[in-house]
Amino acid sequence: MENYVITIGRELGSGGKLIGEIMAKALGVSLYDNRLITIAAQESGINPALFEKADEVTNKGLGASVVRTITSPFQSMSNFYDNSLSNEALFKLQTDVINQKAETENCIIVGRCADYILRNHPRHLNIFVRANYDDRVKFICDRDKLSPAKARHLIDKTDNQRSEYHDFYCETNWGDSRAYDICVNSSLLGLEGTAQFLLDFAKRYFKI
Repeated sequence: MENYVITIGRELGSGGKLIGEIMAKALGVSLYDNRLITIAAQESGINPALFEKADEVTNKGLGASVVRTITSPFQSMSNFYDNSLSNEALFKLQTDVINQKAETENCIIVGRCADYILRNHPRHLNIFVRANYDDRVKFICDRDKLSPAKARHLIDKTDNQRSEYHDFYCETNWGDSRAYDICVNSSLLGLEGTAQFLLDFAKRYFKI
């Protein structure tokens, strides 16, 4: 049977990554988020700082015409790479890692356009996690020890960056329910409850 992969898009402060971690532990699979940056840097020999600078942030001024040209999963893109270190080139390198992980193991991938990159994967489930705004502010205040005003600023800025990054590289829109198999408001059941709900859904869907 083919490997399965769960992708999780998330609003900042919704607890999407924590929900993914709970699911990964229960399923006994790996979760990949910004670890993909380290892996891509190691495999390409490029300074990780370059990936971190471009992580889920796009530069609309860059003119490389690779937007919406992601090839089907499992196809090598090694011919693409040259001396260019544009955000698009770094995105392609990270795309290779995402495809490789999805091809070789069951896993959960958080963010990084994985929902679109793996759209042709034979066993994928795309999830988007949101939450009520006030709950998100409280989550960020508690996590990052910020004032409510600073938390709101960080939420709005990060969501905008994630949306622009996703929509720049993908034909689907970040947060649009039509781009995902299931969208969930984590405020309703809490992190543990939401994770359990999604686990039950995934197990039934993948027949595991």
